[in-house]
Amino acid sequence: MVEAVSTIFGIILLASSLWLGYRAITAGILHQSMSASEDENPSTLVGGETIAIEGTVNVRDSPPLNNSVPIDEAKSIGAYVWRLKESESYNYNLDAEEPGADMNMITYASGIESGTFSVDDGRREIRIDTDWLAETHDSADITTVSPEWTVSTFLSKRTWRSPYVHLEDHWIVTSVADVEGIFGADADAESRDDEYFEARAILDGEMLAVCGEVTVDRGTPVLRGSDETPLVLSDQGFDKLSSSLRRQLLKYGLASGGFAVIASLTLANGLGIV
Repeated sequence: MVEAVSTIFGIILLASSLWLGYRAITAGILHQSMSASEDENPSTLVGGETIAIEGTVNVRDSPPLNNSVPIDEAKSIGAYVWRLKESESYNYNLDAEEPGADMNMITYASGIESGTFSVDDGRREIRIDTDWLAETHDSADITTVSPEWTVSTFLSKRTWRSPYVHLEDHWIVTSVADVEGIFGADADAESRDDEYFEARAILDGEMLAVCGEVTVDRGTPVLRGSDETPLVLSDQGFDKLSSSLRRQLLKYGLASGGFAVIASLTLANGLGIV
């Protein structure tokens, strides 16, 4: 019995090590890709090349439900990453008149909604296409998300926790009841007072750093992601993003190595190798 428990625990630790290793590798690839793109910075854009641009956001068309995202009424929203989360109460003192409860928030849906926007660095203006992010993370659609499915899974959190999206400046959390139009016109959002809508947005006139692959759409340069070149969005600038990625590489790399060592020892004990 002890051997079986050790083996199962070792497998869990090994899986954790692999996930942490993946995050470390992703951070390293992103950092290398951005550094190389910033160094090149060509004056003429060619389809298929990787570039990094940092400049002012220009919004032409806003994404769905943008009027229901109360971040800054004076500025249009170009895109936003969102999640729906629900509180769960775990009562520990069930005999008391007012049991104590620990509120645990779970994410049961997340996605990215985008309108039409571009980034202008003073020398050129490039339209940003976020479709790759939505496809890569199997993002939910805010206009069709179901209020009946509130189970938290790995997939339901992927977009919100994306290693490619670093938006921190414009962030809101509000009750689902305050988001007009969510779950459709006939949904009774007001009864869902334990559920919340959270969003991080890209606003018109603000600074945004973007790294991705250039494509040309009817003569217009577009920056998007691909299997070879992920699309990276950051409102913190490339300097802060590079520092953050280096810290992630170190943190996840060390954690992955530590979990791998403990997993090896635990599995060896469980399998009777030592």
